[in-house]
Amino acid sequence: MSDIESGPEQQGGDQDRGLGKELTNAVANLGAGEKFAVLGAAVLLGGWALFDLLLDEFGTGHLPFALAVVIVLTAYSHQQGKYADQPIPYKTLLFVCAGLLGLIGFWDLVDDLRNGILDADVTTILGAFIYYGGAIVSGVGALQLRST
Repeated sequence: MSDIESGPEQQGGDQDRGLGKELTNAVANLGAGEKFAVLGAAVLLGGWALFDLLLDEFGTGHLPFALAVVIVLTAYSHQQGKYADQPIPYKTLLFVCAGLLGLIGFWDLVDDLRNGILDADVTTILGAFIYYGGAIVSGVGALQLRST
């Protein structure tokens, strides 16, 4: 009786650990610049989902959002081995997209500081800093990709 009760629960736990292990291995296979580029893009997308989609407090622009999606999907397809036949080399596309994302994020930070948009409520400021942080971390990843 205990085998029946613990069987499906135990398998679900093993699958969860397998997914976490797969994600850990995928991140471990990335270089330092790639990790920063993908991490920054993922943070930006998470901030967009929380602060723009759910709370409707701080909106990410269309271009930074698109660049973040391209970065994450490119890294995912590269890890799955499906990027080999693309016309643009993987590191070049990652460098260009992450670099543009970092520049746009830094420009938005400077522009928002200059125009006083950060005098809003706490959730808007938190959403803005998650966006700036993700974009700038992705840009730092582009700088590290350039040096390799």
